[in-house]
Amino acid sequence: MFFLLWVASAASAQAPVPTPEQSFDLFARFMLEGDADAEAQVATLTGMPVRTERWEDAVDRMVAGDSLADDARTRAGRELSRQVALALRQTHCRSTGSERQDNGDVQIAIVAYACRVPDYAQAKERRSDDAAPEPGDEDELAGVNEVIALLQRAPKRVHTGSVTLARGDENDVWAPQDLPPLHQWIQLLLALPE
Repeated sequence: MFFLLWVASAASAQAPVPTPEQSFDLFARFMLEGDADAEAQVATLTGMPVRTERWEDAVDRMVAGDSLADDARTRAGRELSRQVALALRQTHCRSTGSERQDNGDVQIAIVAYACRVPDYAQAKERRSDDAAPEPGDEDELAGVNEVIALLQRAPKRVHTGSVTLARGDENDVWAPQDLPPLHQWIQLLLALPE
């Protein structure tokens, strides 16, 4: 009987509040990698649903837009969005530490992170065909196809940065204050041409 009461009380106890580093990792897994488990955890922590569309659809909209046409340009854009989604899943952005900078009643943490991002310069150096078009040269579709090829074959390099998280007190969840929206992460991490 004591064991059952102990298990019930342990299950009803509130889970510990994630650290700033754990909070960033959770948001990165949810926002950048489309991790459904992380999305559910964010929804539980914040007490509200966090997304109104599938992650893949959000990436597609950011990259290819809302065009309904079925032509070569739209198909290339859809393929590019699939490659961008795959590249985002592989960025593996994770915290590397944090520094507290509390300000009065607000607790603030500056969380440093590192991401694995495509190194296009190295991919271009390794390219055997020097006549291959550069992204954006002459034919727009050729440029999109070259970006797709670069996303697929580029080795990885490390990108570092930091974001600010804040909370009111020890029992509050760390909330991001300056996380860029998805389209800015795509530009920042994948350095895609506009």
